[in-house]
Amino acid sequence: MRILHISDTHIGGASYFNKEVLEGILGETRKHKYDLVIHSGDVTQGGRRQEFEQARKILSRIDIPLIALAGNHDARSGGLCLFEKYIGPLDGVREIGDAVIIHVNSAFEDSDQGRVGMVKFDMMRKALNDYSEKKIKIIVLHHHTIPIPMAGRERNVLTNAGDILDLLLKEDVDLVLSGHRHYPNIYQIENTVFINAGTASAKKTRYGDVNSYNIIEINERIRKVKTVRLDGKVQGFSFLRRKKRIFSDFGEREFRAVHIANTLISESRAFLKRNFINAVDTIKKLNPDLLIHCGGIVREGIAGDYEAAVSYMEKFDIPVVYTPAGRDMNYLGYYLFPTYFGSIDQRYSNESILFQGVCSAQYDSHEGIVGPSQRKLLLKKLETPEETKAVFLHHNVLPIPHSREKGLLEDSGDLLREIVDAEIDLVLTGTSSHPFAVQIGETIVVNANSLSSVYQRSVFGNSFNIIDIYEGAIAVFEVNSLWGRRRLLGIWERNKKAD
Repeated sequence: MRILHISDTHIGGASYFNKEVLEGILGETRKHKYDLVIHSGDVTQGGRRQEFEQARKILSRIDIPLIALAGNHDARSGGLCLFEKYIGPLDGVREIGDAVIIHVNSAFEDSDQGRVGMVKFDMMRKALNDYSEKKIKIIVLHHHTIPIPMAGRERNVLTNAGDILDLLLKEDVDLVLSGHRHYPNIYQIENTVFINAGTASAKKTRYGDVNSYNIIEINERIRKVKTVRLDGKVQGFSFLRRKKRIFSDFGEREFRAVHIANTLISESRAFLKRNFINAVDTIKKLNPDLLIHCGGIVREGIAGDYEAAVSYMEKFDIPVVYTPAGRDMNYLGYYLFPTYFGSIDQRYSNESILFQGVCSAQYDSHEGIVGPSQRKLLLKKLETPEETKAVFLHHNVLPIPHSREKGLLEDSGDLLREIVDAEIDLVLTGTSSHPFAVQIGETIVVNANSLSSVYQRSVFGNSFNIIDIYEGAIAVFEVNSLWGRRRLLGIWERNKKAD
């Protein structure tokens, strides 16, 4: 199957739409054989009738099957009704041979935000179940599920991106196509390839980039993607389907880390003292080499909470590294954190492994940011000889299930891209109070639940993570804080880097 993937054409006035560029791209369908054209949204600039009339005239020249979605720009000025009238249905399912393409509208009126509500989420889940026998499954959304680099401040990822990501991975979807951010980007997460298109014909490009489109070829075994920029640059990517592997022997265990977050130590009812004490006893019996606390150490940045936190954290009696959350830095926290727990960017290393912290917290804010200077310094710190490298911070770099996406790092797209490209083995985070672990590229991203706070989202209860690093694999387990029950979050083959 061969797909021409375009997005964000922004058809309208000449001040923001380049008609000649779009017509040149669509000429691809006459020069080369394609089975399908997918337009992943923002067909028009402002959702006006004249723009939709112009769009229908241009798109009607495509003589192969076309699937087009509405975007946030199409939803302006009552444009969703016009979209259905001039372009096609907002949601739908299309079968083409051995493939099923499920397209879902994520735009809503007069907002740049993206949302797939409960009704459409259930529609997507039902369609994936109904067509589970299809050898190729493709989802199309306008808004991105995964943060995009070179796209500015991350502020309008899908509000329920974590639940959508969880569903797509569980259903083993082959491709997820999107647009919205005017910058092309491609990731493989587990067995699913997420493809973001740049803008095909809008004059608003980012970071000096140019208009672009994607060519996708897919069969049961491999997904090939080419991003074609109109300045002649072409980037090609191939993704084999990862085989499900059953491990019978991991080799020797080289390191064990315990990963915690959101203890919220205080005299308030938010702190569950019994859960904390029981977790200490369980963790001691596990005999870890290191404990990593990914923020939310105290409930508030006040002296009483910090004094209590020191007393409680000393009970672990093992090496601990910390990174702060916003609540750790509020009030006097900016002074108390380094006074009681040491430097802001902490580090642990031995001959074979490095854990490097990076502070994403800001004073009196739950929002997180690392920033370009800090990212550059972080990557410099990671230029060391250790075979296994990990980064830990408070804010999540991937969406987390069962939470409205508000803990995401503002520059998560840039940080995630740089870490994945550097083939860092592990990224540990601690927001949103729900356990989650996936592999993106060769990097395993793990989020911790709340260890001992009433504010947690796991039906498993308060918990912490065990990360076991073996010769041949990395295994991540969630352990209930109160009772010590354990469940597997994932096992991945070790990223053996070439010398």
